[in-house]
Amino acid sequence: MKPSELPNYRWPDLSYIVRQYVVVDARGRIGIAHNGSDGNLWAHPAEMPAIAQATPDMALPNGAKLMTDTLWRYSDDDDAWIGRWCDQDSDDELLHLVIVDDLGWVMPDRYADQALSGSDQMGFWNYGATIGRVGGRPPVAGQTPGECTIDQAVEYTAEVGEPVSPRGLRLACARGYIPGARKIGRDWLLPYEGINYYLDNRPRPGRKPASRQER
Repeated sequence: MKPSELPNYRWPDLSYIVRQYVVVDARGRIGIAHNGSDGNLWAHPAEMPAIAQATPDMALPNGAKLMTDTLWRYSDDDDAWIGRWCDQDSDDELLHLVIVDDLGWVMPDRYADQALSGSDQMGFWNYGATIGRVGGRPPVAGQTPGECTIDQAVEYTAEVGEPVSPRGLRLACARGYIPGARKIGRDWLLPYEGINYYLDNRPRPGRKPASRQER
C-alpha cells in the first residue's frame, strides 16, 4: 500500500504517526524512509544515521547535528519517488526510489512506555484496547502462560465478537466444554486455545455436545 493510500493517524498531541519503509534506488543503494505529506517520502541512506554529527570541514558550529533525510517526491508517471540523497551534489542526476519493504507504524517512546505498561506481565493482553489501556495483568496464583481468568476470558470473548457471560464460562468449564480449563480455588483458569475451541463448538439449542471427558 502506498503512503498516500494510508490514513493520516495522529497521536494525542496531534502529531502524525510515522510509517517506515525500506527503499532502494536504481543503483541498488538501500535507504530508510518514512511517510511525508501528500504521499511523498523522507529518506536517508541505510548506512547513515538519521541524525549525523557534522564534520570539521563543513564549517558549522562545534557539535552541530545534520538531518540526513531528504525529500523524495512521488511521480505518477514513473510510479517511484524522485530525489537525491543527502550526500549528493545539487547538480547530480535525480534518482528513483521504490519501496521494497513496509516496516509499519513507529511508536515514540513517550507513547510506548504508556501503552505497553504492564505488558511484560504474563496476564491477558487487551488486544482491542486504545492508547493508555493496552497491557498485561499480573498473573493469579498458579496461572501459566496462555491461560486467563474468568474475567479476562469474558473480555477476550467480547473482543473477538463472541461474548460469553461469567456464568456461561463457569458452566462450560464445569461441563468440560473448554479443553484444558482447570479449577483454581473457587474459580477457573482457561487456556486461550480451549476458549477458541469452545467458541467454535458452543452448545446450540437442541444440541448437547459431548464433553471432552466423554470423547
